[in-house]
Amino acid sequence: MVILPATTGQMGVLPGHVPTIAELKPGVLSVHEGGQVKTQYFVSSGFAFIHANSVTDVIAIEAVPLDKFDPEEVKKGLADCTQKLNAATTDLERAQAQIGIEVYGALTSALGV
Repeated sequence: MVILPATTGQMGVLPGHVPTIAELKPGVLSVHEGGQVKTQYFVSSGFAFIHANSVTDVIAIEAVPLDKFDPEEVKKGLADCTQKLNAATTDLERAQAQIGIEVYGALTSALGV
């Protein structure tokens, strides 16, 4: 089974799943085997294509093994983006800071920090 962070909520994909296209939001994609979590990746965004033969293609902007992140750096990144949002003077600066907050916030939740 694969659990995807879809924009509509967590989405589990098992053999026999109906063909679907799902937009991904920042979060954890986990691969399960034999009832156990085998691998976890943090994806920043993208799409998942679930085919009629149960093959799932994930197209992600970034996908990094969850254990590669330093929790302290993630906290620092969230604080930096929050500070940038508070200091933003243009719509572009606000949008960039908000995207950073969304990604670092999801990472913070995923790491439990």
